[in-house]
Amino acid sequence: MKKLIIGALLLSSGLGLKAQHDISLDALGFAFSKYGVGYEYAINSKNSVGINVNFTSKNMFSDMKNQYSFIDGDMDYSEMNIIPEYKSFFTPNKGNDGVYMGIYGKFRTSSSAGNTFATVVDTVPVIGKTDVSSTGIALGAIVGYKWKTSGAMFLEVTAGIGKFLSTSVSYSNSIAEDLDENEFNEDDYIPYIGNELPVDFRLALKIGIRIGSSKE
Repeated sequence: MKKLIIGALLLSSGLGLKAQHDISLDALGFAFSKYGVGYEYAINSKNSVGINVNFTSKNMFSDMKNQYSFIDGDMDYSEMNIIPEYKSFFTPNKGNDGVYMGIYGKFRTSSSAGNTFATVVDTVPVIGKTDVSSTGIALGAIVGYKWKTSGAMFLEVTAGIGKFLSTSVSYSNSIAEDLDENEFNEDDYIPYIGNELPVDFRLALKIGIRIGSSKE
């Protein structure tokens, strides 16, 4: 929290205190080993734009194991999400607070290194390894509520649902590209909802501080 306050003060000094800047951390994400920070700029008291960035080393849709976990152990996984968003507030009381709806975009990238697979090539059993990388672009809608205290602090709950407009998966070992799911299941390495069903879900509980005030 100390680093968050210092960062917010530096940002406000650079952008000007006359504008409103909300800086937040996703407390719910911490419970699932997903670490994220958000920034929101008030266009006026009823509209804002922002961006969220989060990182994780745990696949939310996997138990971190695969059929070769006795060889590989836990998956060497990393993921990053960049999420721009727009919010429209219906009941502002202290500037950009209360009930809101909005839209968001998401750019998602993930990677998992050194994953074992087994197959048969020209009747010869083959055990190999591959890195798995994935990317996805999604668009969706959000709803939420922001509680602003009389001081600088605020608490925010956000829920959203969207659709992946594009997804891609790549392998460092070309043999892995042609394997069926019994030999190598890529759903162990990317969210299966984003692969078999192109749906994106969002849920966040943010704690943050506000610098400056919104324009009327």
